[in-house]
Amino acid sequence: MAAGPAHEPAAHPAAPSWRLVGLVAKIATFVAAASLLVELVVILISITGRTIVGHGPLWADEASRLALSAIAFIGGAASYRGAHHTAVRLILDRLSEAARQGILASIEWLVLIVTAVAGWHSVSLLAATWDNLTPMLEISVGWIALPVTIGLFLTALFALERVFTAYALRTVLLSGVVMAALTGLSVLEAGAGIFTHNPNFSLTAMIVLFFSAIMLGMPVSYAMILATLSYLELTDGAPLVAVPQAMVDGTGNFILLALPFFIFAGLIMERGGISLRLVRFAMALIGQARGGLLQVVVITIFLVSGVSGSKVADVAAVGPVVRRELRKQGYKASEGAAVLAASAAMSETIPPSIAMLVLGSVTPISIGTLFIAGLLPAVVIALCLMVLIYVLARRGPPKPPVEITGSKLSAIPGAILPLIMPIALVITIKTGVATPTEASSLAVVYGVVLSSFIYRAMPIRTVLGLAGECASSAGMVLFVLSSASAFAWVLTAANLPQALVEVLGAMGGGSMAFMAGSVLLLIIIGSLLEGLPALIILAPLLLPIAVGMGIDAVQYGIVLILAMGVGAFIPPIGVGFYVSAAVAGADIESAARTMLPYAIVLILAVLLIAFVPEITLVVPRLLGEPG
Repeated sequence: MAAGPAHEPAAHPAAPSWRLVGLVAKIATFVAAASLLVELVVILISITGRTIVGHGPLWADEASRLALSAIAFIGGAASYRGAHHTAVRLILDRLSEAARQGILASIEWLVLIVTAVAGWHSVSLLAATWDNLTPMLEISVGWIALPVTIGLFLTALFALERVFTAYALRTVLLSGVVMAALTGLSVLEAGAGIFTHNPNFSLTAMIVLFFSAIMLGMPVSYAMILATLSYLELTDGAPLVAVPQAMVDGTGNFILLALPFFIFAGLIMERGGISLRLVRFAMALIGQARGGLLQVVVITIFLVSGVSGSKVADVAAVGPVVRRELRKQGYKASEGAAVLAASAAMSETIPPSIAMLVLGSVTPISIGTLFIAGLLPAVVIALCLMVLIYVLARRGPPKPPVEITGSKLSAIPGAILPLIMPIALVITIKTGVATPTEASSLAVVYGVVLSSFIYRAMPIRTVLGLAGECASSAGMVLFVLSSASAFAWVLTAANLPQALVEVLGAMGGGSMAFMAGSVLLLIIIGSLLEGLPALIILAPLLLPIAVGMGIDAVQYGIVLILAMGVGAFIPPIGVGFYVSAAVAGADIESAARTMLPYAIVLILAVLLIAFVPEITLVVPRLLGEPG
């Protein structure tokens, strides 16, 4: 029982004819990384110009959109080739080896078909936009759409490569015939118009297809494209060129540039020894308490969250540092995995949070207000987890206190400089000194200064090397966002919001029932969709309903983020949970059992925050924010 990349490494070395594809993948990664670094320079020039002469270059926004498109689609394709697109393996890992190989090969064929079809229709988008010029740079608008075409065809190429290098020829041929037959059948049904006059049935079929593809191990982003293309093809609701258009629009928000920069800053500070200093600080702070080392994990994740912005990155940064100490102190690996997962779910609303950036890009809620509003809920959940750890520690055999090298005060200086960054981010964004994108670019610079010049833990050439890794990670996330944008557009066109309103109206119970239903829905969907896609799809649909029921938008947004985070980090299918277990070196089954009380506390804590709005709104109100 595991979740992770749906694609397994090649079973045998790639034939010479396929080695050229590896070179293409390296070029794609280089292009995405170069786009990231060039855009970083553009943003820094813009900040400098605004500081000196009152405004930055007028062409910066257009250059930013082009760079973001390249990172999302070309970087996303490179990420696919590197098997970084996560997928649910709950069913796959329980099948026989032959059945698993057959399904995985079928998924590769399906990805190939989906991306080739979407890529073909993106050529029409290119042709339609090529003669239009941007107002400042006066370049073709088609250049912004070009990366989606390149990225989709590259993904098709990488899927084809994997099909013929990772699986037996018989499996490849059999799965290819099955996928070709299913594709032909769908084309015949579209021609017959069976779904055209049954919109409700079509919507249901699309959702069933989507979840079926996910449960069989198809990466979430490509399952969304599959469902979107299938719905439009079968219902004739809109031309298929609308899919690449919606994907391009999904990455058109300037705020989303903050996402790769925060990931970049987090990578730099993680590799630059920042996490180790924060762990030492947490050990000095609370390491002597009952259950001290597990308490340290909670505190460290809380502190590191303000540095990386990515919760999976938090687990990857903190886990290896505390794993050895946990074993030495007699803690089970399953305990470490459970607390890592629970702490990561808790920290979803600690700025800078990728989930907050995404929510602010798809709804009218201010990112600065979300940053402020999310702190106290995270504190409340952290305290709940620490109380649970204390109670469980009293019931178990006593553990020795954490050994601390040197005085406790010696750990404080090493934590001061890293902790300045999240505080400065919130202040600069909230006061309007910098936009989220500008603040994230300054975070990258701050991380470089801290890691390379102050701590001297990482040379500059290593920082440049991290740009490729960052572009791949950011490309995967942005590609998920673009796919979710197209999927959400189709769900809206299929009248899903109206259906939700009708269901909620039939349930009764008013705003309280709606809030409880939202928490349950986001936990379940967040487990299936790796978190962010659930937020992108459901937040724009549910937020207007919540506001119409008198629920504060900021309060509801924080609840959505927390519920999504809990779903992503609890078993049986939360992807974050499996990452935590892998990092802690824990057995999945024992970690799932150990996680049970933490999951219960997390859900109860989210419900507490949902039904006590003051926990979320008191700090924004004290600072004069509406709500």
